[in-house]
Amino acid sequence: MEQSAAGTDEAVAHYEVGGVDVRVLSPPNSSYGLYLVAPPEYGLNPSHLHALADALQSITSNVPDGLDILSLETMRPYIKARAKDVLYKHLSSCARPGSADAALNDEAEKLSELLCKYTAGYGVLETLLTDPLIQDIYIDSPSWKNPVQVVLRSDAGTSVRQKCRTNIYVGSRDVQSFVSRVKFETGLPFSEAHPVLEADMRRLGARVTLVGPPLSAKGVSVAIRKHSSDIWTLPKLIRNGSLSPLLSSFLWACVLGRRTVLVAGSRGAGKTTLLGAMLLEFPLSQRIVLIEDTPEVPASKMQALGYDVQTMRFSGDSELGTGSAQEALRASLRMGESAIIIGEVRGAEARVLYESMRAGSAGSAVLGTIHGNSARGVLDRALEDLGVSERAFSSTDIVVVIGLIRSPDGTRFARRLVEVAEVRDAGGKGQLVDLFTTQPGCNCAKPTPDFSPSCKTVKGISEALGVDPGSMLDIIRLRAHADQALAESDRGDSIHGDAFRVSSNEVLSHHLFAHRDPQAGLREWKEWFDEQAKAA
Repeated sequence: MEQSAAGTDEAVAHYEVGGVDVRVLSPPNSSYGLYLVAPPEYGLNPSHLHALADALQSITSNVPDGLDILSLETMRPYIKARAKDVLYKHLSSCARPGSADAALNDEAEKLSELLCKYTAGYGVLETLLTDPLIQDIYIDSPSWKNPVQVVLRSDAGTSVRQKCRTNIYVGSRDVQSFVSRVKFETGLPFSEAHPVLEADMRRLGARVTLVGPPLSAKGVSVAIRKHSSDIWTLPKLIRNGSLSPLLSSFLWACVLGRRTVLVAGSRGAGKTTLLGAMLLEFPLSQRIVLIEDTPEVPASKMQALGYDVQTMRFSGDSELGTGSAQEALRASLRMGESAIIIGEVRGAEARVLYESMRAGSAGSAVLGTIHGNSARGVLDRALEDLGVSERAFSSTDIVVVIGLIRSPDGTRFARRLVEVAEVRDAGGKGQLVDLFTTQPGCNCAKPTPDFSPSCKTVKGISEALGVDPGSMLDIIRLRAHADQALAESDRGDSIHGDAFRVSSNEVLSHHLFAHRDPQAGLREWKEWFDEQAKAA
């Protein structure tokens, strides 16, 4: 992606997505950006359109027996192969004598891909669905009157406004086609009797929400939240300004020391991103059971890095044929000593989770995400909405709150860890004590005087790792220097890669705990780090 200074008509971002030209503009005196696409199909000449019509007619009139026409995975390659043959013959018959065969083949390839895009694909929306910089897509009703709107990722660039209007309008027939595709792929109802459909679509890598009449009086509205395929490491979050090196090191200690951590925040705050970064802090020897209803944590990438990850999916809808969250959690407790990761704590499974923690059934770290804008809000929700007792909630060690910090004009937002609160049992009642809070002039949470060897979490980590609390706190502070070095390194992305992060954790943990003097361990890690950087 190329970026330049914003002018009146100058693009602050200009790149291609699947052969489609994309420009992002920041109009002056405006709180939103413009996301403009120039699909090549809009510039096709009459000869190309005639060739595409012939290809479509040929394909639909000669469907072979046994072809699964309801499977998009089957139909798309079939359509492309058939279309390319028909298009090549058409183009050859119209070509000037002596035309290069390679050029005709390339033209047939491009046209056949366009035909797939509008028959077995999602049309012009495919550009938005495949653009890695887009996080959210919104189609408001009536769709043919309102431009599609997108929200760009926070790392799209400092000069880019994250909320953008596009130059794309979706016709009512196209919206109905999209709705039919979602209903077919998910098997879920969507009608006036069931005016809301929420579903995870793995093929899209996104969560889709449809709202129709009578709730949406002017037609169907669509919201698409794309799942990130990237794994964010804690050093990358430090570099992005989301948390401090000390807080990163403390989260590593909580994972290694088998603590119970709830990651809280509002929708889109980055709870799953932080959870995924914390999962990379587990040693490769740790078995991890990941329980989600919507697969968002990139478990397959973690497995490729050498992690022992067992995924379990649940759903509250019995028609989908998957078990409940409670069943998945109970099954995970019978799978041996494992770290339990719950994608989102939201219902009756919370009581099962806390019962297991109080009984000691959950023998390793327990991590999960939960909606809430503050530690106090999480406590209130657990008690009032989820039916967890205050004494049981005290089994939680810390609540980590990640928030969306918006710019004054609303054009950009940043994700920052704003609070880390320890949960203590005070006579049967949950007491929240801040270990990290935001302070004037600081964007992310800084330690409070309660972050000390005497706090409950540091003591628990120390007991789990066989280190006295004072030494454990020293190790946390020393390790923060390593995360700072990783975050600040300008030696190329290879030094920040996921695989390198895994290796670094293994080496650093060994050195820090193998010596009576952790500083000597840090120096040995630094020597290893420098050698790896030179090799990279």
